[in-house]
Amino acid sequence: HVDVVEPIAKFTDALRGKKGVRRVLNMGLEDWRGGSGDGDDDGTTRYDLVWTQWCLGHLTDEQLRRHLQRCRDALVPETGVIVVKENLSTSGVDVFDPVDSCVTRHEETWKSIFQQAGLRIVKEEPQRGLPESGKARLLPVMMYALQP
Repeated sequence: HVDVVEPIAKFTDALRGKKGVRRVLNMGLEDWRGGSGDGDDDGTTRYDLVWTQWCLGHLTDEQLRRHLQRCRDALVPETGVIVVKENLSTSGVDVFDPVDSCVTRHEETWKSIFQQAGLRIVKEEPQRGLPESGKARLLPVMMYALQP
C-alpha cells in the first residue's frame, strides 16, 4: 500500500479510493511525521520504501535534514530504503530559483545532508535517457538509495 504526501489537494484528488493507495495526506513534507502519527495513523506505520522526487528543493537544508531523519525513523528496520531523485546543480554551488522558490543542490550538499541525517548511500545512479534539448540544457538527475 502507498501513502501519498502532497500539499496541493487538486494533485491528489484522483488518488483517493484508488486500489493500493492507503492514505493521501495533503500537507507539506516539513509537516509529515512519518511513523510518528499523521492523520489516521496511530504512529506505528513502518515503510519498506520512502520515495521522494523533485520536491525536496522546496525545503531548506534544515527542513530537509529533519525530514530525512523522520523518513529514517519510519523505515522497516534493517531493510527499509529511502530513495531521493532530484536535479543536481552543475554550477559547483547550490542555486536558488526565486521564481519557483526552490533550491537545486550540488552533489556535495546532498551527501552532507544525508550524512547529517544519519543516512548512508547504498546506491547512486544518474537518470539515463533524458533528451538533449538544444539550447535549453536539462540539469542532470541523480537517484540516491539511502539506509541508516
